[in-house]
Amino acid sequence: MKFNYIQKTPLYNALSEIGKRIFLPDGIFYWSGRAKNEAELIGTLGAAYGFEKDFIEGGSSDWVPCYLREITDYSKLSVKQIIPYTSIGGLLETRKIWKEWIIKKSLYSEKEDSLLSRLEKYITTPVITGGVTNGIFQICSMFLNPNDYIIVPNKRWGNYDNIIYKFIGAKTQSFEFFNENEMNIKGLRSAIEKIAKIQEKIVLLLNFPNNPTGYVPKKEEASKLVDMLKESQITHNKPIVVLVDDAYEPYVYKDDVLDRSIFYDLHQLDENVIPIKLDGITKELLIYGGRIGFITIGLKPSWIVDYVELQNLKEEINNKLEGFIRATISNCNSFYQELILKLFQENGGEQIIKSREVVNNLLKKRYDCINAELKKINNPNISIDPNSGGFFVFVNLDSDIIKATEFADHLLKEYKVGIIPIEKLDENVNGIRIAYCSIDKKEIPELVKRINLALNDF
Repeated sequence: MKFNYIQKTPLYNALSEIGKRIFLPDGIFYWSGRAKNEAELIGTLGAAYGFEKDFIEGGSSDWVPCYLREITDYSKLSVKQIIPYTSIGGLLETRKIWKEWIIKKSLYSEKEDSLLSRLEKYITTPVITGGVTNGIFQICSMFLNPNDYIIVPNKRWGNYDNIIYKFIGAKTQSFEFFNENEMNIKGLRSAIEKIAKIQEKIVLLLNFPNNPTGYVPKKEEASKLVDMLKESQITHNKPIVVLVDDAYEPYVYKDDVLDRSIFYDLHQLDENVIPIKLDGITKELLIYGGRIGFITIGLKPSWIVDYVELQNLKEEINNKLEGFIRATISNCNSFYQELILKLFQENGGEQIIKSREVVNNLLKKRYDCINAELKKINNPNISIDPNSGGFFVFVNLDSDIIKATEFADHLLKEYKVGIIPIEKLDENVNGIRIAYCSIDKKEIPELVKRINLALNDF
């Protein structure tokens, strides 16, 4: 396949060698699709089908995918919905409904009609991945060669490192996440300047609410961040690809912080700051084991001349993403794709938000409680990172007094409390992540009490 349209955009120049090389050839799914429309006898797809009555006692005369009868005891969905393969990029109806969901999540107002129009026209229809983690892996692979740099905060989810340098062989350029309890935008700018000198692209990964700290930028901080990225792109004249990990997007507990994904503000920029949204059902719809994520790419109007060119560009991007999916996981879980579709079709976004709000309120109470309890600790060897959302809070430990892994071991052995230590002394990180999302509010005071007692042992 030729990629005449994507090659004209800065997006293509930012792709890794894999990203440039990968595409979806005219294989099984192509010929199966044609056969459905053109053939009288179909022998294409490698899935067993039969008349239901031939393999299920009392079955119908319908031609269906062969299945185990016992499966029907556990779901109200039709076997035609949960048994067959889905298309490589995911069930189209589910992808379309998630795009509508992304637009709804933008919280656009009457003052932002331009944002609504831009989202409807200039974001890709999301492709479905095996959870947000698989989406992160796919996009990092599509944009990072071995030894390429990606800019990340020093306080970040540990699995990023597994993906970036242990798997892909790329490198991380970290920056100190906080400066005086605000996001260290100056440090991020310095990291961009450093990478701009050695690469023809800048790749950046942002995650709000942040794992492990729970940080969400205040609205004025977010504006400064967006302005800085805009200025940096103009100054260096190189594409800035921003991977936006929105795993914890709905869980924001303060009014003065950014109440929607940074993706939307980046998408409105005319400059070649290219946002890629990574979200999914895991935390957002509280379906942890469903393993359904989405990749959505924000395009720039300046890249496109007319509607036809826009559609061709989207098709080329989709082909590359589907080519990667086909080469790695083939396609994703059909049951949960159908479940999501039913969930939205029968309940609508407003009802989903209303139902989830109960959980939001539950978590906010725990958030308020743990922050109040941690403030009671009078110990000069700790500090609490700013946090406004998500599932976690991060407690910094003075590395000269105690190492995080040593403290976690002591806390577990002596006080029967489990937390996650994060110890990266070369990046000035030494502390513990507390997942208050899984602790009942009434247990939080005891949890913090035991942490305080453990601190006093050092």
